[in-house]
Amino acid sequence: MLKIIVTILVIFSLLSNLNAVNGDKNGCIAACAHAHPDFFKFCANGYSQSDKLKCQNIKEKCALGCPSH
Repeated sequence: MLKIIVTILVIFSLLSNLNAVNGDKNGCIAACAHAHPDFFKFCANGYSQSDKLKCQNIKEKCALGCPSH
């Protein structure tokens, strides 16, 4: 019974750690993207396909610079 409880606690601990890592990466991407001078121009409006593509490119470049842990 104790082994089952410990196993469940370990699994939940690992899952919560995964969420924290993803949150760190998403926060890093958002901070980087918001610092980009054209982010709001392309991502806030984003009406045209061209603007959406430029916005996606900004986010992808930021993702490359962020740690993936």
